Amino acid sequence: VASPRHADGIVITGPITKNMAEAVQLCYDATPEPKIIVLVGPDAISGGIFADSPAIDRSFLETHSVDLYIPGNPAHPLTIINGLLDLTRKLK
Repeated sequence: VASPRHADGIVITGPITKNMAEAVQLCYDATPEPKIIVLVGPDAISGGIFADSPAIDRSFLETHSVDLYIPGNPAHPLTIINGLLDLTRKLK
């Protein structure tokens, strides 16, 4: 969407760096309730090969609950669709 104000949630597909941590938080804050957080791929989920880098800031993920983890690097499109469908069924 053009603005986080029109979104239902945020999808994070890579590691959150210190440079992007504030932008991710601002985007999350601008998203209206109820909102979801989806992490796609090992870089977003665990930091992947960047996990031990001092440039990574995981404080956003430590303070917010993640609704859906989608594995795969890259994640298969059907895995993403099935994960989102399962999540919508659980939210109903």
